[in-house]
Amino acid sequence: MQDTPLLTLPEVDRWKNRRKMAWLSMIAGLLFPLLILGTDDPNLGMIAAPFYVFVTGVVGAYIGFATYDDIHRKPNV
Repeated sequence: MQDTPLLTLPEVDRWKNRRKMAWLSMIAGLLFPLLILGTDDPNLGMIAAPFYVFVTGVVGAYIGFATYDDIHRKPNV
């Protein structure tokens, strides 16, 4: 039997909302070109660069902070 305590519910799903936000941002980034092709609005093309900077920031921050959390929350063996 292991001496490590079981994870509590808040510990298990504490990244749940962050993970949802990262997935939705990535899906929106993949669907945005379809929106540009499906409409004739030139303003959508103008906001493409800021939109992709935002999506990259959200997904990158999730990956970075999740990796940082994994490295620093593991007990030293």
